[in-house]
Amino acid sequence: MDVAVVDLMKMMRPTDALITSAMVIAGIWFSDPNFFLSVNWWKFILATIVPISYIGIAMVHNDIIDEEIDKINAPHRAIPSGKVSIRQAKIYCWVLFAVGTIAGIWLGLQPVIIMALTLVLSLFYNTSLKKTGFLGNISVGITAPSAFLYGDAVASGWENFWPTANWSPALYLFLVSSFLNTSREVSKGIMDIEGDAEYGVMTIAVKFGPRMAAWLVSLLLFFAALLVIIPVINGTFGYLFIIGASVFIFLIVKTAIPMVQEPNYTTAKNFKSKLLPHMFFALVISLLDFTVQEFTQLY
Repeated sequence: MDVAVVDLMKMMRPTDALITSAMVIAGIWFSDPNFFLSVNWWKFILATIVPISYIGIAMVHNDIIDEEIDKINAPHRAIPSGKVSIRQAKIYCWVLFAVGTIAGIWLGLQPVIIMALTLVLSLFYNTSLKKTGFLGNISVGITAPSAFLYGDAVASGWENFWPTANWSPALYLFLVSSFLNTSREVSKGIMDIEGDAEYGVMTIAVKFGPRMAAWLVSLLLFFAALLVIIPVINGTFGYLFIIGASVFIFLIVKTAIPMVQEPNYTTAKNFKSKLLPHMFFALVISLLDFTVQEFTQLY
């Protein structure tokens, strides 16, 4: 069976790969703005290859595990639609692992440890944690934003991780994004409630109903908004970030309200699909804010 490159690319979730790349770039920039000038261009490329490859493994492995359930929840995907076989998907995972690992050899131990732990957590989620419901949502919630930590470690090792006074903007964005990403996973449970119930995936929506899941999404968004305030108070971010964060909070609340009022497939999908673009917008504003502060300090 011939496999189209586009089908393999879709299995890696291109939108997620783009967001991950942006998080890595942001993590490096927040940690050391001079990194891009002080190293060879190929090392920067390698820094983005590792997380994209490893997260790609997690996505493809998830599709392998979910072959049967995706026939109900997502029959258009490559494996349930028959475009990619299980054997081909497994080979694809090993190819991605080889690419990511070889690229990581040149980056140092600290960032590779972060991505390796992220990969292990992702695979554990696919095989075991997914059926636990909210615990699985949390594990997914922190895996993609770990790219912020990874980017920070690429540029500065462990220097910014402790004490909290040393935190770069990347660490604050990791926490905020983890809450937002977890809320996205909980909303996905509202969309997939039929298939999840049939296959024993005990999401919040399955165990307590879509309305309770929608309220949990709101609570997670509330905590994310509170976390945004901290780097504003301590001066990590400036006025541009305050404006961008206010717009971002308004946008996510605007999409979350219909889901709380009427928790169903349509409202949950609308929230889930718009959250990532909104997060990308917030990330761009954060980068602009940090860049403006760096520029004003120089001049």
